[in-house]
Amino acid sequence: MAAANNFLVDFLMNSEPIWPAHWHVSDDGRIDAPDFDDVYASSSAAWVQANAVFIDGCDLPQRWLQTRSLRLLETGFGLGVNFLATWARLRVSGSGAGLHYVSIEKHPFTREDLRAALQLTIASASSDLAPQLAPLADALLAQWPPLLAGFHSLELDDQVTLTLVFGDVIEVLPEIAGRFDAFFLDGFAPDRNPAMWSPAVLSQLAALAAPDARLSSWCVAGAVRRALADAGFRVRKRPGFGGNRVCLSASWLDGDSSARALPATAIVIGAGVAGASAARQLARRGIAVTVLERAQPAAGGSGNPVGLVRPEPGGAANPVTEISAACSSWLMRWVARHADAVRHDWCGVLRIARDERKRDKMAAQAESASADWLAAVSQHEAARLCGATPVDSGFHLPQAGWVAPPTLVAALLDDPRITLRSGVAVESVAQAADGWRVMLADDAALHAPLVVLATAFDQGLGSVRMATGRARGQLSYLPARDDRPLQMVVCRDGYIAPAVDGRHTVGATLQHDDEEPAARRSDDEQNFARLQRLLSGFCDDVAALQSGRVGWRATTQDRVPLVGKLADGLYASLGHGARGVTCAPLCAEFLAAMICDEPLPLGRKWIARLSPVRRAAG
Repeated sequence: MAAANNFLVDFLMNSEPIWPAHWHVSDDGRIDAPDFDDVYASSSAAWVQANAVFIDGCDLPQRWLQTRSLRLLETGFGLGVNFLATWARLRVSGSGAGLHYVSIEKHPFTREDLRAALQLTIASASSDLAPQLAPLADALLAQWPPLLAGFHSLELDDQVTLTLVFGDVIEVLPEIAGRFDAFFLDGFAPDRNPAMWSPAVLSQLAALAAPDARLSSWCVAGAVRRALADAGFRVRKRPGFGGNRVCLSASWLDGDSSARALPATAIVIGAGVAGASAARQLARRGIAVTVLERAQPAAGGSGNPVGLVRPEPGGAANPVTEISAACSSWLMRWVARHADAVRHDWCGVLRIARDERKRDKMAAQAESASADWLAAVSQHEAARLCGATPVDSGFHLPQAGWVAPPTLVAALLDDPRITLRSGVAVESVAQAADGWRVMLADDAALHAPLVVLATAFDQGLGSVRMATGRARGQLSYLPARDDRPLQMVVCRDGYIAPAVDGRHTVGATLQHDDEEPAARRSDDEQNFARLQRLLSGFCDDVAALQSGRVGWRATTQDRVPLVGKLADGLYASLGHGARGVTCAPLCAEFLAAMICDEPLPLGRKWIARLSPVRRAAG
């Protein structure tokens, strides 16, 4: 596969497809990699190597008893043996430490191939280890991402996050943000895959190493040891296992090795999807969070009965395409873990192009994407998928659908470390000796070392105000008919969703500088016109539409939200616009990782792209 362009490597939908791993089983039960004439896992020694060489080589059992969160970077995910073994050892240890495991893989397995290969490998594990590994493998497989170039963050449980980065190691390493406490070097042998062990790759590890970082590998080649030493690592050989006499360990002894201090408490202002998501991700890291909401949770745009969750196809160089694709995939995985609490339907989405230019961009993207992510479909095929006739051909997004935002907000806030205070108006946020002081309308004051602004509006700080627009939107409802079932969302410059509780949601209008709170019949007429550009003959009379909910959403000029640091201890997650339900949850994970000095779930360039001060005005 051609090396990914640096501008596109960040995540998703590179112009070159990801080529999946090829594998076969040898006569003695090895999982072989024929393209590299090497081995993914032996029939008996895979789990022994993972524990003896990698986990013990980095002294992980001792280290995660001493830390709140351990950050680990691996080169070469393969079958995920090292990851699953590390997860299993962490569980057995009883440590409450978090694990953020980042792994790079140029040729990932498809889900079905990974399932088959892992079943064979786990079957060879010891009788006491196999029962521990099987449920962890199932959890990994349940969240296994589509084979798209870039970053895929998997929140596997409340303790473990796995970020898979699909791409060439030399290209993606510069995009990884964070400092790591441990490194696993586990690519194919240097004479089979020399690029992975090159000085250009190994020298980049020094820039990612936290103080007192450890490194381990089965590879003791002289060129590898010299490259690591030249990069600043202290390298040594240690006893190996099985047929390997020795293996490699290294340490990075630069800098202050004192423990990272995390805030014990935080205040989040706003209880829509953005605020609830921020609160949940901070609470997941052990921070006690107070959420302040002027009205009730999901009272604003997050109160709509249906919220679309979908990527916006449009070309790999488009930031909106990139961010929406990563965010929709992340949210679908999160909802899968909380399916009983969040009302949703991953029914798929049919996207109709608004013009030839957009159609050409989406068609080019569909050519390089896997069909289970994006596929061009004829009008006839689209009608079969939808259960209704669209006005044109389009593009099928199978991994998309809708959630009920109020249920999502409720599920996000359902954490014992989150305290919700509704009906509380915030007057100001100001710096104080002990962090930040939040003044309330009743003259009460709250203090915390960390504050996150996640209100759609009124997010001023002194003389500085974030440059977000305010857009009014009105939904319309269409009673469902048994003779016209709609099986998936259809969208263009508006959308219609499958019937929920006996009615379709159609919308939404977009009006700037419009503060009318009451529903208007003229808006229903606009939504009726949108419906005519989506489905042929689905509704012939505007009178059939009922006026729906009116709300306002905060927008940005570039359609990318404002997420990141405003000042020490003050952060923002704002301006999510029409894609708030899709994008705010992953943006909250991005924000929490930034606050807690963890590896980011998106590439390094997104720090600047999302920065709230990029659009600050004052």
